Amino acid sequence: MTNTNTTKILLAALITLTMSNTAFAMAKKPVDSGSNDSPSTSPSPAPSTPTTPEPPATTGSIVPADFDVYTEVAGPVGKLVDSIYQTYRELIPERDQTMAYKTDNADMNLDTRYRFADRIAYAIELKMSPSKAGLGYVGSSYGMSSTESSYLETSLISHPLCTVSSSSLTKTLNSGKVPSSTVINKVNTFTNKMNEYRRGALNGDRTSFVKATKLWTKLMMCMSYTESLTTADTSTSGKVATKYAPSGYRRPAGVLFYEDPAQDAASRLNIGLFQFTPTASGNVQACIREWNKLYPKNTISTSASQAEMIRVLGSAMQSFNAFCGAAKLTGMFAVQVNTSKSGNTHPSNLQSNGSLKLPTDRCVSPHFAAGKSYNHFGPLQNSTGSNLNELMSCTLNGEY
Repeated sequence: MTNTNTTKILLAALITLTMSNTAFAMAKKPVDSGSNDSPSTSPSPAPSTPTTPEPPATTGSIVPADFDVYTEVAGPVGKLVDSIYQTYRELIPERDQTMAYKTDNADMNLDTRYRFADRIAYAIELKMSPSKAGLGYVGSSYGMSSTESSYLETSLISHPLCTVSSSSLTKTLNSGKVPSSTVINKVNTFTNKMNEYRRGALNGDRTSFVKATKLWTKLMMCMSYTESLTTADTSTSGKVATKYAPSGYRRPAGVLFYEDPAQDAASRLNIGLFQFTPTASGNVQACIREWNKLYPKNTISTSASQAEMIRVLGSAMQSFNAFCGAAKLTGMFAVQVNTSKSGNTHPSNLQSNGSLKLPTDRCVSPHFAAGKSYNHFGPLQNSTGSNLNELMSCTLNGEY
C-alpha cells in the first residue's frame, strides 16, 4: 500500500471518529373550572431510572442547514391540531397581511408566511437554539443572578426533561393542583418522547431533530387552543378589544381579547395566542429583552406604552405573541438550570448530600408554579384541575 493511500485511510478514520465524538449544541382564557381530573388518592409510581444516559447540555445550534420549518412542521402539525379542534380551525388559515403590525415584519424568514401555524412553528425553531434568558430583572426572586450574561444558555433541547411523579409535582406545583396518575402518565409519555428525540438530535440524527421540533410545536399549538383560539372571535372578545383599542387599532380575526376577573387591574387584560398582558414592565419584559437581542433593527421599547403593547400583542400575524410563548418555556428552564435554590428547580436536581447538581447536569420541567419557575401558562400548572389533561391529550393525539 502506498503512503498516499495510507494517509487517506487514516484521515477518513480520524474524520469519522471526530464526528462521532462531537458534542452538538445548539392563561388565562375563560375555562370551565369544573374538573374531571381530581388529584390521585394514591401516589403514582416512582419514576424509573433511564437506561440510556442523557447527553450533556448543548452549547450551540444543531438546526439542520436544509430544515424547512414551514413545510416540515407548521403545515402538517397545524393541520393535525386544527383537526382536533375541528369546530374552529384557526391555525392554518392565512391572515390579513394588511392588518400586520411592524413586529410581524421584523424577520425576513417569515415573509409570505401568514398563518398562525407558521409563526408558532418558527418561534419554536428559534428556541431550539440556546440563548440567555432575559430574566435579570426578576433573577433575585428565583435564586438567580441579576446579571444575564452569567446565565447558562437554555433551549428547548438544551437539557433533558425531568420525569415527574405525584411526589415531585407536590413540590413543584401549588397545593391542590397535582393531577391524577392518568394525567401524570401522559406528561411522562411526552417527556420520554422528547428525551428520545433529543438524544437522537444531539447525536446528529436529522429525523430526531424534526420530531422534537414537531412535538414542541404541537404542544404550543394545542396550548394556543386551550388559551385563546376557541373564544377568539366571540362577541365578548370583540367588545373587550373595542374597550381597550388604541387609536386606529382594530382587532384582527383569531386574536382574543379577554378580561380576567381574577386578576388585578394591572393584569386584567390578556391578548392573543398565549394571553399576555400589554404591560411592558410585566411578564413580557423578558420576551422584549430577548426579542431586542434577536432583532436590533426592530426593537420594542422596554418601557412601551399600553397602546403600543396592544398593537404588538394584538397583531394580525401574532409574531411577538408566538415568540413570547416559546420564550416562556426556555425562560422557565433557565430558572431551573441557573438557580441556586432547591425550591426553584426539580427535586431530581438535588444530590444526596443536599447540594444542587451543576447547571449543565440538570433536567428541566414545564410543570412548575409561577412563583417557583416563572411559569406563564395555566395549563402547564393544571390551574383549573382539568386544563393540563386537555393540553396533554391534544398533544399526544395522533402523530408526533
